[in-house]
Amino acid sequence: MSQKYKANCFSRKKLQFFLKPIIILSVIFIIYQLIMFIQLTKDIGKDLPSNLILGTHELQREFYTAKEGQFTCITSGEKIYFELVNDNYCDCLDGSDEPATNACPNGQFFCTEQNDHYYPKVIPSSKVNDGICDCCDGSDEWLRKVLPFRLSDDVQHKLNRYQTPCSYICNKRK
Repeated sequence: MSQKYKANCFSRKKLQFFLKPIIILSVIFIIYQLIMFIQLTKDIGKDLPSNLILGTHELQREFYTAKEGQFTCITSGEKIYFELVNDNYCDCLDGSDEPATNACPNGQFFCTEQNDHYYPKVIPSSKVNDGICDCCDGSDEWLRKVLPFRLSDDVQHKLNRYQTPCSYICNKRK
């Protein structure tokens, strides 16, 4: 056998040796991602009052009603398909189509349950699903993302900042 043939054969074996584990790991990773997606999305919006879109205040209900299958952006007036509301892509200039996601940098999220009905708790949408419980009912963490590090419950209580999974603490804060 020639030297060139041996080298070519060796490089094929080396390539197969490295490619098989990479392909297997890729398939496992894709399956894992699908399982996680299904687990995270199965409970979304389950506890919401009827006809209320997550991240909106009850007084905004009229804005989040499909009219002829369309949604009108609240301040900019653009019209988009209603299916595009909360699709994790900012379609409206004012960010009003994404109240439950962090897709729009200028969006706002109203906590589902409020400590004070007259002064509703609103947070920047950039804080939605960031692993920190900003709403007393945990409604801003609907994905239930767990951070890779977790402070002890005592430290969280002293700081008055809580990490996911969120506990219901409405009317319990100082």
